[in-house]
Amino acid sequence: MFSRLPIVAGTFLAGFLQLPCGLVAAQAITPVCQPAVSAPIIVASHEQIVEAGLRAEPPLINTGGFGFAWPDTQMGVIKTANGYEFLTSDGALHPRQMWQGHWVGNNTYGSVTTTVGTLDNPLGTGDPQDVSISPNPDAAANPNYASYGYMGGGSVYQVPAGMTGAGGLLVTYHAELPNYALLGLTASSDNGLHWTDLGEIVRLNQAYQPGLTFSEIGDGHLVLSPEGKYFYLYFPDLPATTNATTHVSVARVLAASLLNAAFGSKRPHAVPFEKFYQGKWDLQPGIGGASTDLSPNWAPQYGGYLDVHYNSALQRYVMITDDDTTFAYAESIDGLQWTTPIALGSYADGVKTLAPYPTSVGLGDDPSILGKSFYIYYTYLHEEGGGLPREGNSLRRITLSCE
Repeated sequence: MFSRLPIVAGTFLAGFLQLPCGLVAAQAITPVCQPAVSAPIIVASHEQIVEAGLRAEPPLINTGGFGFAWPDTQMGVIKTANGYEFLTSDGALHPRQMWQGHWVGNNTYGSVTTTVGTLDNPLGTGDPQDVSISPNPDAAANPNYASYGYMGGGSVYQVPAGMTGAGGLLVTYHAELPNYALLGLTASSDNGLHWTDLGEIVRLNQAYQPGLTFSEIGDGHLVLSPEGKYFYLYFPDLPATTNATTHVSVARVLAASLLNAAFGSKRPHAVPFEKFYQGKWDLQPGIGGASTDLSPNWAPQYGGYLDVHYNSALQRYVMITDDDTTFAYAESIDGLQWTTPIALGSYADGVKTLAPYPTSVGLGDDPSILGKSFYIYYTYLHEEGGGLPREGNSLRRITLSCE
């Protein structure tokens, strides 16, 4: 999945203000938290990642087990009675093979890989389950499925009690055509043992064409609005009129409609998302529509991967951005207007080493809810290493505390 093409940060939308012209009203926001961060520690070494790849199930055939580029996307984390489950792509090739009596794999790179461990040892001691995303039984749900060269993710939403599909998992996946990335959804009703493709939900405003070089759209989280009405998804967009990506674009969907389609239908599928554009939601589709840049004036170093969660201690939404080297922190009350990003530090040199895929994890009962202190995991890798797993890669973690 990894590329050095520029990506930018994202945000969460809880509500918004509209002006008659359709623009978002400006608000001056002061951060509640003054973030302080610890020195990074290694929670999964390169050697441990290589060894885990040799144990992965089903075995990574034709690669000698050395295709395990875990983690190759941002992670999702779920707390269970037995510890923590970590979901992410392993980046490996998954050719079709027989495992436990049925065919698995779709001859693409990527996956939704599950490990069971602790916050200090995400790989755990068991065998990683590197599960490919299976095609939808209804080919019309995603006619592009067979064309992807990469299809994987880990940003997970676990359906809570009282909602359709309670206990089920939804993961945003990152899929790639040559030099063109898009976002889709996959669902599991058996805690990640099987994943079914639900179809695409977001494509760039600029249509796919030979020679287009934009292969990084991230794989952001589905974030539920406070009243439970909408899911929001944040991503960099590429306007049809320019080659400059937006910093923060957003799409939304009715939560009940999506959950009913994914878990309450005999023919599971995604439903159309809509992009936010010029103060309105009803003009531009998630697939190919135009979008408004919510943070057009941010400095380039505050672009990058986005990781957005609600912080119950602050009663605000918190965003971590990462441009492959520098991490930054921002807050929002309403999800549209954000504080000026605060740099947290650089965790790679940006030339020979990189630090992508930030994932914030809360320390309470729900890892998706943050507190005054929380962890930020990220992948560290050598850009020039080549092959999989990448030379010297590891999973690292910093602790952010609010002062």
